[in-house]
Amino acid sequence: MPAKPEVMVCVNRRFGGTKPSCAERGSLALASAIEAALRAAGSPVPVTRSVCQNACEQGPAVRVLPGPVLFRAVSADDVAQIVATAIVAGGGAGAVPDSADQ
Repeated sequence: MPAKPEVMVCVNRRFGGTKPSCAERGSLALASAIEAALRAAGSPVPVTRSVCQNACEQGPAVRVLPGPVLFRAVSADDVAQIVATAIVAGGGAGAVPDSADQ
C-alpha cells in the first residue's frame, strides 16, 4: 500500500541560542495557513507540527511526504504550492525535491 501524504512543518524553537529556528520565523502561523488551505481544497492530507528537520538555518522548513520534497525559507506566498504538492500524486509531484534529501 502506498504511503499516505502528509505535510510536516518544523516548529522547532531554540531558546537562548544564537542560531535561528523555524518557530522564530513564523512556522506556527504557517502550519495553520497550510491546514486552512488544505481544508478549503477539500483535502484530507494532515499537517503535523514536527521538531527540527535540520533546516532551521533556511527555515521555516516544510516537508511533504511521501518523497523527498523539502521546502526551505517558506512564506505565506508558498502555501499554494505546498498544498498542490501535498494533493497531487500522493504528495510528491509539483515541486523540486531538495537535493540533500535524495
